Amino acid sequence: MTSEEDSLKVLSSIFNDRILKSSSRLLILICLSMNRKLGFTELSKLTGLAKGSLGNHITKLSSSGLISVSEHSFFTSRRIVIKITVKGLETINKYVTAINELELIEKQQNNFSKSIDDTSHKIN
Repeated sequence: MTSEEDSLKVLSSIFNDRILKSSSRLLILICLSMNRKLGFTELSKLTGLAKGSLGNHITKLSSSGLISVSEHSFFTSRRIVIKITVKGLETINKYVTAINELELIEKQQNNFSKSIDDTSHKIN
């Protein structure tokens, strides 16, 4: 199996996971992987998701073990904090690695094609 096939297989397994079929949930994981933890309001602003929609996605990600949710009380208000778990980091790292490998393969193929074109122009 080639590196390209391996990368596509990884992406396929991620996209076939019912929890990660949603681009919104992937976006949530990406935001959390970059920040490790975010407040609910901050995450809503970063993703552009309405609070109800974000809450539903958080519930699904949390139930799958990709994120954890905790509540903190400050005087009269409460703050919901969402953290990415080790499982969540591993999942998003597999996703990013597979995408990067496919981009590298594409660049190599483009460079190879360009060198063939350059060679054929020199011969003609």
